[in-house]
Amino acid sequence: MTKQSENKVSDEQQPATGHTRRDVLRLGSLASLGAIMGSGALLSLPAAAQTPADRQAGGNEAGSMAPDQPLNIVMAVYQGGTLLDFAGPSEVFHRLPNTNVRYASLNGGPVTLEFGVVYGETERLADIDRADLLLVPGGPDLSEPTKPEYLAQIKRLAAGAQHITSVCTGSLVLAAAGVLKGKRSACHWAFVNDLADYGAIPDPARFVEDDNGRFMSGGGVTSGIDFALRVAAKLRGRLNAEFAQLIIEYDPDPPFRAGHPRVAPPEVMALAKKKMPGGLKGLQKIPGVI
Repeated sequence: MTKQSENKVSDEQQPATGHTRRDVLRLGSLASLGAIMGSGALLSLPAAAQTPADRQAGGNEAGSMAPDQPLNIVMAVYQGGTLLDFAGPSEVFHRLPNTNVRYASLNGGPVTLEFGVVYGETERLADIDRADLLLVPGGPDLSEPTKPEYLAQIKRLAAGAQHITSVCTGSLVLAAAGVLKGKRSACHWAFVNDLADYGAIPDPARFVEDDNGRFMSGGGVTSGIDFALRVAAKLRGRLNAEFAQLIIEYDPDPPFRAGHPRVAPPEVMALAKKKMPGGLKGLQKIPGVI
């Protein structure tokens, strides 16, 4: 996700086209990708694959925002948060046109996430004037983001945001800030029904939208990528969302069917019941939440 983590060896190895992997990842349009790959088949794609014109003919594929309208996204991170909850969406959002992504925390600077992962320099939430889209990621410990000073900043930014969003237990932070009363919201399956304690309406879906998209939320952890692609399509159009999906190679093919209680085998469910009391009813308790 960062330049430090890029594979320099693979970057230096150029394909026959004369362009590096980094060139492709930094492309801003499908047209640019086509120019690099040439007019021939791309990884043996079938000749009958849909063209952008075909997709447009199938329905309204445009995003709700004008192409020249800037989109300013603020991801409100915190100590103990889950990296993938915002790293997944950031991979999508950074590839959208005319979009700026900022990362902010209560005190600014490096933030120590779950498992001791240190995420470097963040801005102070108090220094962020406004956001078009506010994203609150989740975590296994919400002690910091449910502090009054953190919730005050979330409430302030939410009041001026066009879109208020969350991934995983980040919806509990929004609910604790009082901005989800009467609104449908997703959450991790083990905690989703805790939303009702704050007046929100729990929804077990992987992606939930309310108030015509002003409120959008994703379920647990990995659903943040699905969430981000849906948000991208809604705001920037399906073509841009699908291009981002292509570039990050989001083509999930899990080796097991155990990613949600509705599909997990009995022995996995038994282990979950033992390790997460109340989780199978969506009522698992989490530090910082009533």
